Amino acid sequence: MSVYKIELGFLNVSKALNALELIAFKPPQADRANIDATIQRFEFTIELFWKLLKAILKEKGVDVHYPKDVLKEAYRGHLIDHEDVWVSMLHDRNLTSHTYDEKLADEIYERIRGYIPVFRDTLISLNVEE
Repeated sequence: MSVYKIELGFLNVSKALNALELIAFKPPQADRANIDATIQRFEFTIELFWKLLKAILKEKGVDVHYPKDVLKEAYRGHLIDHEDVWVSMLHDRNLTSHTYDEKLADEIYERIRGYIPVFRDTLISLNVEE
């Protein structure tokens, strides 16, 4: 069951990341729709990614439940690099999902563009390991 969950996780993360990449590097529109879409797609991507990491950890015998704990264990288990960046991603996800402030949204939108290569590199690295 968990091997299937991991395979499905890879597929879902890959689709979410592709969708995020499609929108994130388009020039901002006057109506801010692509900024909002980028943030929403980022939220989906980070959510799917930490759940994929959780499934991989579970398969390795490490049972963790909360996103921050999953990231810490994934770092310890060499599934991810740059724990601080991943924790920042999680923090940004939490900020965007609980409030909407245009200035904050713009700041996070810019950071998301820097997060995308981390997502992509990690996904590639995990696929090589599996």
